[in-house]
Amino acid sequence: MIRTPLQYHRPATAEETTALLLEHDGDVAVLGGGSQLLPQLTRGELTVSHVVDLRGMGLCDIATEGPDIVIGALISYRDLLRSALVGDQIPHLARVARGVTGGRQLHNAATPVGAVCFGMPGTDMPAAFAGLGARYRVHGPTGTREVPAAQFHVDAYRTVLGPGEFVEAAVLAATPRVTGYCKVKHSAGSWPIVTATYCRDGESAAVTLGGLQAVPLRVPLPSRAEVGEAELRDRVDAAVTEPWSDVLAPGRYRARIAGTVAHRAYRESWENRT
Repeated sequence: MIRTPLQYHRPATAEETTALLLEHDGDVAVLGGGSQLLPQLTRGELTVSHVVDLRGMGLCDIATEGPDIVIGALISYRDLLRSALVGDQIPHLARVARGVTGGRQLHNAATPVGAVCFGMPGTDMPAAFAGLGARYRVHGPTGTREVPAAQFHVDAYRTVLGPGEFVEAAVLAATPRVTGYCKVKHSAGSWPIVTATYCRDGESAAVTLGGLQAVPLRVPLPSRAEVGEAELRDRVDAAVTEPWSDVLAPGRYRARIAGTVAHRAYRESWENRT
């Protein structure tokens, strides 16, 4: 039960949403799927007087726009898993969604874009989107802009969003990719400790690690030749600067296993290469 008074808003347009966020800046929260926001409000970890619900705007389509696939901010994990377009064009995203902690209840309500905006280091989607080269379509006082996923997070639970801004969609190029994925967590019901998305797209290749630091960490790799396990570990170790610590695991443990997690994702990609 939320014990503080709240004023509920359900705008119908992006412009109305931005106006509300500006009017109540510092005392407002955006409601998407609500899987993080509502527990925070219930437990008293977050206190605001206004909630802006994005559902009045739609934002619940997965569609093609030229060479891109656009995933609306209110698309749930279930929607991702049911999308033939995602399954055919971005199967890596469906695979990550399938393993998200929380089971059917979370899959039906929570949104991948919401998870990105929440910015928790130990969650699946920020590093997966960054690893796939996604961009986020952001609306604000000056209109719409797109922010590369790799530049969206500036710290744990902090993003580049400014006053009046919110994310309308995630945008991914519909290009052929060779990918691999690995995730380590304590149990089926716990948050990830480290995740790794390997992606090879044309001349570019990298492994992007989540949970390892406050923001996703991208480690470039050669795209045309196999990388040995020792070399890959060295590259990951050299890239780590400030390992993330929380109640699940200390940073030193995350840093110790990161090379192994990255290598498993990398090896899977080569086993699946076409």
